[in-house]
Amino acid sequence: MSFSRRRFLVVAAAAAGLALASTRRETWRWRGSALGAEAEIRLAGPREAVEAALAAAAAEIGRLERIFSLNRAESQLSALNRSGYLEAPARDLVAVLGASAHWRRQTEGAFDIAVQPLWLEAVAGPAGSSSLERVRRARIDVLPGRIVLAPGTALTLNGIAQGTIADRVTALLRARGFEAPLIDTGEMRLPGAARRRVVLPEAGLALRLAECAVATSAPGALRFGPGRHHLFDPRDGRSPGLWRSVSVIAPEAETADALSTAFAVSEPERIGDLVPQGVGVVATDSAGRVRHFGRTPALAEA
Repeated sequence: MSFSRRRFLVVAAAAAGLALASTRRETWRWRGSALGAEAEIRLAGPREAVEAALAAAAAEIGRLERIFSLNRAESQLSALNRSGYLEAPARDLVAVLGASAHWRRQTEGAFDIAVQPLWLEAVAGPAGSSSLERVRRARIDVLPGRIVLAPGTALTLNGIAQGTIADRVTALLRARGFEAPLIDTGEMRLPGAARRRVVLPEAGLALRLAECAVATSAPGALRFGPGRHHLFDPRDGRSPGLWRSVSVIAPEAETADALSTAFAVSEPERIGDLVPQGVGVVATDSAGRVRHFGRTPALAEA
């Protein structure tokens, strides 16, 4: 993703003029984007310290985009997809590939970063067997100082890396002594013990949450035509119409992001079997019925 003028102006305000974004309670707000999604950080504290912290957070988001983004030709992920190998990969990339392999195993293949060929073929025209075969034959070898892809393999980190970025920014701000009221990089992280109200519009519910993360996958957010949306089941190449939205509440945003991606293409009984301990799921099915899986917090009407 390019560094848009809107984001530059917001980052510049964070570094030099945060008074425009403050509230009477001295809570400051940075707005920008992360991997194509709108991003927001709210931070309370002395102005000078907040300015420095938000500038560091914005720089960290930019650094991680240069590793994970498919929209930047110079990113490490783009270079890996283009060449089929990458020398001296960033530790962040190696870590996310490891986490992705873990969630692929834990979800029995419902989460798979090698699903990118299905996306590319859907954008170009009707998806067919060739892209699905590339997904099935995909292989990622993470070697000392090098990553190698099998021929035909192409990766996307859009179903996990926004959560990774939220977790990295949380760690950065905590190291500077801040507990941010909100970190939202496309997936939401709510650090600290203070409970905040989070509304799930599709479910018509509100949650009171603290020290957790929330990620939502909405299959209808982007469609390629009748019966074809942007969330593909890596196992059969289809876009199942099971859910209007799937929200996952987990201790970390990376976990919530990966599981919301996987569960958005999974049947109810599979979600019930696969949801990990300490994770809650609120899903609205295609008929508008709300289903709960795992350990969900107290809910109320929105």
